[in-house]
Amino acid sequence: MRLDRFLSEAGFGTRKETKKMILKGRVWVEGRPVRDPAYRVKPGERVEVDRKLVEPPSEKRYFLFYKPPGYVTSTQDELPTVIEFFRDLPRSERLFPVGRLDRDAEGLLLVTDDGELAHRLLHPKYRVPRVYEVEVEGEFPEEELSRLEESFPLRGRPTFPARARILERKEGFTVLEVTLYEGRHHQVKRMFSRLGFRVARLKRLRFGPLELGELSPGGFRKLEEEEVRELEASLTIS
Repeated sequence: MRLDRFLSEAGFGTRKETKKMILKGRVWVEGRPVRDPAYRVKPGERVEVDRKLVEPPSEKRYFLFYKPPGYVTSTQDELPTVIEFFRDLPRSERLFPVGRLDRDAEGLLLVTDDGELAHRLLHPKYRVPRVYEVEVEGEFPEEELSRLEESFPLRGRPTFPARARILERKEGFTVLEVTLYEGRHHQVKRMFSRLGFRVARLKRLRFGPLELGELSPGGFRKLEEEEVRELEASLTIS
């Protein structure tokens, strides 16, 4: 098995993250540093990260989590992280969130120790849909929906076209449903900002085939085997 994949499946993050660890010289195999992510780990070889032994990959865990506002989607930070909710679980240090939600955002987040699946879910070529409930200040015009759905340049690269519809109007605010097919930095907020609207509340309702359902903020549950299979089956290139 490739070294970057070995570390990812052992719970050290996505393939992209484990490659960075390897290139920085933090990974040793049989007592010597290895900086090649494609190095093939042989059965029984001793692998270390920061000179600490890495246990071989074990059965993967998948949790559907309702991220409340005020937490960052990271494993380590000066601010409170979503992993705080999982500290009482065995091997919690191997868990990590898949993708990001802004600190002030809330809703569905997948937390796992399966770096290989996480890498594929986040890769833009699979265009995994993310569905958000977005509350913006003011009255958002129906005729602007087409502009909201169009591609626009973000950090030098065009976004994938989105989908949007108005769910509700209430005094001073408009609530919309927005579907993205990638996870770009502050993408929803920037979509509305370029049209002159400020996002007051952002909640993710769905990620791929997973739905938030009846979970309460801060709550989580283990995915059923069928849900994991549906996640894997959703990774087809359209």
